[in-house]
Formats: sequence, C-alpha cells, structure tokens
Amino acid sequence: TFDARPAARFVTGLLDTTQESYYKVSMYDKARELNLPASFVELRHEAIHGELPSLVVLRQAAQKALNWLQTNYWNQLSDQSSWVDADPSCSGESNTSMREDLRKIVLQYPAHASPKRDRDNSTASRIVFESIMKILEDSKGGKQASAVFIDVLLDHWMTYTSSDDSSIAIPSLNDIYSSWDPVLKLLALERPFFLRMLSEVMTKHLVSQPTLASSKEAFQASIFTGLNQIYTAFDWHKAYEQSGLNGLELVSRCLQSPSRWTIQLAASISECRQHVQIRRAFGDRISQTAKSLKFGDIAVREPPNNIPEKLDPVPATGPFEPPLAARGIMTTIPGNGHGGFVQPSSYLRPRTRSQAMPPSKPESAIDRDQRIGLQRIRDFLKVRTSYDVLPLSFRLIIFDTSLLVKKSLAILVQNGIVSAPLWDSKTSTFAGLLTTSDYINLIQYYWQNPDAVKRIDQFKLNSLRDIEKAIGVSQLETASIHPLQPLYKACRHMLETRARRIPLVDIDDETGRAMVVSVVTQYRILKFVAVNVHETQLLRKPLRHLNLGTYQNLETASMETPVFDVIHQLVNFNISSVPIVNSDMVVTNVFEAVDVITLIKGANYDELNLNVGEALQKRPEDFPGIYTCSMDDRLDTIFDTIRKSRVHRLVIINENSQLVGILTLSDILEYILLEGEGDDSKMG
Repeated sequence: TFDARPAARFVTGLLDTTQESYYKVSMYDKARELNLPASFVELRHEAIHGELPSLVVLRQAAQKALNWLQTNYWNQLSDQSSWVDADPSCSGESNTSMREDLRKIVLQYPAHASPKRDRDNSTASRIVFESIMKILEDSKGGKQASAVFIDVLLDHWMTYTSSDDSSIAIPSLNDIYSSWDPVLKLLALERPFFLRMLSEVMTKHLVSQPTLASSKEAFQASIFTGLNQIYTAFDWHKAYEQSGLNGLELVSRCLQSPSRWTIQLAASISECRQHVQIRRAFGDRISQTAKSLKFGDIAVREPPNNIPEKLDPVPATGPFEPPLAARGIMTTIPGNGHGGFVQPSSYLRPRTRSQAMPPSKPESAIDRDQRIGLQRIRDFLKVRTSYDVLPLSFRLIIFDTSLLVKKSLAILVQNGIVSAPLWDSKTSTFAGLLTTSDYINLIQYYWQNPDAVKRIDQFKLNSLRDIEKAIGVSQLETASIHPLQPLYKACRHMLETRARRIPLVDIDDETGRAMVVSVVTQYRILKFVAVNVHETQLLRKPLRHLNLGTYQNLETASMETPVFDVIHQLVNFNISSVPIVNSDMVVTNVFEAVDVITLIKGANYDELNLNVGEALQKRPEDFPGIYTCSMDDRLDTIFDTIRKSRVHRLVIINENSQLVGILTLSDILEYILLEGEGDDSKMG
C-alpha cells in the first residue's frame, strides 16, 4: 500500500541530516538552501500533524521527490565519482608524457593571442583546441585526461599570478584570460563533462582557502573571473546548459566558505537574470553575510534592464564578455608599488560600450516600481508549477459524460462547487470541463425550443456539445495542462483560450492513461501570487492610469428585468455577470451566472420567470456580497483584497456609486502577464 510515510521520511531524513548550526534551522530554510520545493515540507507537516493527503497528491509528491534526487544527487554523483578524487599527477609514464605535451601548449599559446586581432585569435584558438583534443583522444584517458589538462592550466595560472616579477601587471594577466576563454568554451561544448570538471576544480580552489596572502590574491581573482564567466556570461550560456551545472550548489558552497571572493561570486551569480531562483533563495543571506563581514561594496541588486530573460548566445566583444581590460582596470598586484588591487565590486556591473540612443522621458519612481513589481510576479510564475498552487488536501469531483444533467446539478449544489471535470468512461479520456455556462446554454436552448422542455430530465452530459452547437455558442472547455508545467504557461493558456479555470491532467505511469489531478482557477492563482509575492505592494499606479478593465458597451439590468433577459445577455455576450443599476446608473447589485444555478437547483425551472430582484432574494445567507472599487484604487490594495476575500470581479464606481466599469480577474491576469511585453504578446 502507498502511504505518507515515505514522503515524510524523505523530507525529515534529508533536512535533519544537513543541520550544521548550533541552533536548529527551520525546515523551510534548509529546504530553500537545498533547492527543495517548500511543498515537500508542507506535505510532511500535513501528513504528520493534519489530515492524510489524497493518494493523487502522494503519488505526485513521490514522483517529484524521485526527480529531485535524480537531478540533485545521482546525476552529480555519477558525473563526479570517476574523476573528482583522481590525482592527475600520479598516472604513470604515459600521463607524464601527456602532461608535458599539454604544458608546452599552455606555455606557448598566450604568445599567439593578441587582444587587438580578433580574427587571428579565433584561428589560434581553433588550432590550440584541436591540438588539445588530439592529445586527449590519443591518451584514451577520458575524464582523467581532461583532469590532467585542467591541472596543468591552473598550475600555470597560479605560477604566473604568484610571480614576484613586478613587471607583470593585471592587464597582461587579463590578456591570458581572454585568450584562453574561447578554447575552454570549445572544449566545454565538445565535452560537457569537461565544464563540470573545470567548475568543480576552480570552486575547490576558491573555497578551500578563504584567507590568502596578497601574492595569491591574483590567482583567486582569476578563479573568480572564470567561474563568473561560466555562470553568467551570454556566450557561455549554451555550454552551461549542456553541462547541467547547478548554480544553486555553487552559491551554497560559497556561502559555506565566506570570503571576499566567494561572497562576490555568489552576489554576481544571483544578480544574473537567468538565476531568479537563486536570487530568491539566497539573495538576503548573501547581503547579510557581506554586511557581517564588512564587505560594504557587495550586495545583491537588480539585474540590468538591458539583459533579456533568456540568455541567448550573442557575438562577444572578446573571449570574456567584456574583457577585463575593456573595463578600464589598470591596477596591479598589491606590493608591486603600482597601486591597490582591483576591488571585487568592479566585476559586478561590467561597463558596455554605449551607443547613441534617442532621448527618452526619464522613468518615474512609480513607473519603476510598477515595472519591478510586474517582473517579480512573472519571475515567480515561471519558477512555480501549477501543482504548487494546489492545497495540501482537497476534494475533486469528476462527472462521467453519461450522467444525467439533473443529477450533476444536484451534486454541484450539494458540494458547493460551480464546475467539474468530465470523463468519458468509454474511451477513458478527459472530456472537458462542465461550468455554470453550460447550464445557462442549456436553459437558452430550451427557451428557444419550448417543446423540448419535457425531455430535460432525461438529458445527459454527453449531449451538451450538440446543444451548444445548435444555439451557436462556445462549446465545452477542453483546455488542460500538465500539473508540473510552469504556472506562467498555465496562465498564458487560460488567456489564449479565454478560460476562467483550467484542469490539471497528468498521465498515469502504470496505465499510460490520462488522469485528472485538479482544477486551477484564476482566483486561486491570483491569491497564490498575493500571498507569496510581496512585490505586489509595488503596484501603486491607480486604475485611471492603467489600461485595465472594461468601461464601454457595458451590459446592465434593473431589479425589474426578467431573469430570462439577463440569461440572454450572459449567453450572447459571453460574460459571467451583469451589473444591476437604477435609473441614475447607481449600482445596487450584480447578477452572476452562479445565481442561475441557485434558481434551478431543485429542477424547478419556473423560478426563471422571476425578475432579478426576486431572484437575488433566493441567494444563500452566507453570500459574501459584491466588491467595488474606484478609479483611484491601485493593484496593491486589490491584491490585498484578493488575499483576504474570495473575489471574482470588482465593479468600478465613482463617488456617487454610479457604474464606471468592470474589473475581472481575467483583466488582472492579462495585465500582470502581458503589460509592457510588446504588442505581439497581447491577447486578441
């Protein structure tokens, strides 16, 4: 039998065994350090102290745990076990000969490279790369042969940087870095394991000796620069992705051995736009560590605006992007009498060549905060999955398509829900999502065909498509998404299909058939954002300054309007609510699609002959009421309202409570995803 004990033991065993401080660190903090999703900690807590989660949730958690172990443990172990402990200096006569051949190449190559001759550099880099590859392939040593080359290269760098010759200055050293960068990149692309080996060895050099003599500072600087390039540079991104390097692991190791260089490297990696998850997990800790060690010039800051979210390879101005010499750094090693050593903060924000740009209006503080707030929300949605939105324990009701409409309606009302996934038992497939709109479409059909009313009790769910096709309205929502897909993708899919909710459909590993996990609504997504993204407080621009909401061609009704007329409005204009106003356009209530379900819940269709005022009196006593806002309200306060209350729309009114517009959750979702992303991203 499958129970919650494996999941609980997985979390407890993993996190408790990594407790290293005198005071026990919370499981949430330890999980964040290990890049373990917080949902595992929540699942353990619920399984031990609360209600037992459902079988579907436990199966999903087990698969997610296995994937995490494969990525964060087994892959790392298999990649490193064959070489990380090998001593490349003790490999017999063949390795001695290979070492000498590689040393000759390493010693001679920088003389052929010139920072001012890019074409010659490219040719020389290719020749040296091919020479090294020939030696490595002839040795048949595999990873051990690559380890020998890395040892030779770093030994040369250490010897060069620790030289007592005062004529050796930093710019000359930078030329060596620049000349080797394209060679290392070619090797990394040819042999992905080479980059993992190089990164591991360089990391060991950086973290093994936190405090060094000044003669070793230049070597630490070279190690820092190399790792910084590998993990953050545009032109290293392809090799980084192929090698499967883990930036979270590197930053964690830097924080465990704090020094100026390790903390500087952690901050630089965290600032990179592609490492949003690292910045969220370690940003505060990096800044606090830097402050405690009195490194006042180190702090995790926002990535530059001109860096795209996805780093695509671009032509580099030099092997390093940009070369150190291009930054105007002309200082030398301490003790040589030529000034102080370059400060680590100089590596954080490389200066790029400026280009003439047309004058633009300066960005105001409120516009900047709005942009940052929206970007934070998008970053959050891209690193969270649809599975993360689900509560630890929930109830899922699925209807078979052969079920009578009358019975399905009774089940919805009895369980207090307004939608349910459909399942075709004949084909064992997901068949769509049943919502209140489908019942309203059915009412519209019988209104147009009075003779069919007597057959309504025998009508089944599998005939809904024919009914909706007959009256010319949108058919059953069939969009779905895998629960482990990014939440951002689920939101975009909802906007593209104009769905207000989307089912999560997985594939059962044993049967290979589809399996409905749950249904995610726009409200649950926005509440998830409101609870977890504190930067929603930066969205302080009022609605009157945002292109947000509907203000023209609004459908309205009065208390005396027949319910059937309002149903026609809901169907014809594909809307979910109609504001109720008086003769002065003062908003008195809102008739929602769910109100129709309340009227017909007892299969008493005569209730549809009531007017709106009489129908609204049928609402349950715990009806939460309607929510309003003004044009001066802001998204930060609206998100606070969503976090505290179950809100599906807001009626926008003026100071006299007169109708101005409607703000739906779809409007808010589209704004936070697409505002400022360009015209091509806007929904049609």
